Amino acid sequence: LSNLDVKIVRGNLSDPKFLSSKMEGCDAVFHSAAYVAVENINIPLMHEINVVGTKNICRAALDANIPKLIHFSSVHAFQQTPTDEPLDERRPLVRNKNAPPYDKSKAEAQHVIYNACNKGLNAVILHPTGIIGPYDFKPSRMGKVLLDIMKKKMLININAGFNWVDVRDVSNTAINCITAGKQGQHYIIPGQWATFKQISTIISNQLHFRTNYLTLPFWSAYLALPFAFMFSKLTGSRPSFSRGSLHALAEQCQKIPGTLARDEIGHQSRPLIETINDTITWFQKHAN
Repeated sequence: LSNLDVKIVRGNLSDPKFLSSKMEGCDAVFHSAAYVAVENINIPLMHEINVVGTKNICRAALDANIPKLIHFSSVHAFQQTPTDEPLDERRPLVRNKNAPPYDKSKAEAQHVIYNACNKGLNAVILHPTGIIGPYDFKPSRMGKVLLDIMKKKMLININAGFNWVDVRDVSNTAINCITAGKQGQHYIIPGQWATFKQISTIISNQLHFRTNYLTLPFWSAYLALPFAFMFSKLTGSRPSFSRGSLHALAEQCQKIPGTLARDEIGHQSRPLIETINDTITWFQKHAN
């Protein structure tokens, strides 16, 4: 953010009065703060940030008379079954008590938004799929995967994929919501479904190297879970994959049309190959 024309204010989601004071005079609030995790770790903190934090944001927005709140949820807030039918806004939210904690927290936060709308808050909810793209400074978990592929560190793929959407397209759609988003409406923001092997092929073509990737059946990833866990313990890092992340890949809808978002808030998703190529070019210039 150092090169952007923005003002950074550090605060805490647990302090509604502080939030309200910083919101005063704003035309819109984008609530994108969340504890994103596909493994079952620190569930109380996840609930505190994703659910209680959203309550505090809504309370602060109401107190500050914010004209529009755009809340970022996730496609994981929806029930994924039946997986063979298109996923659209009519799909029920997660309510299975055995669902992953992150999924449940995002579904619960959505009900918080609905309650605030009933009190007069003009809020819109966005459900992006897997967000990727340039300007990934940290980098994100998927950004690390792309970097590993670039560096030829990932020679084995599992037979799985996901729906990937460009961060720039999500941002443009979120901005559109300021004027076009309807109060209390939620919109699914998809991109394009692709396997990890397809992504690897795009990267190898972009960088002009040839690699013979070994694609393993999906079930084989479960056999590697203990090793991923032990490696994370030894290195003090989050595991590269977990039972939760495998669940997200195993139980998902490949057909996500995004018709409502396209028709009402002008969502447009660029081709995945453009996203990958732009991301690789950005990493080449900025990644260490």
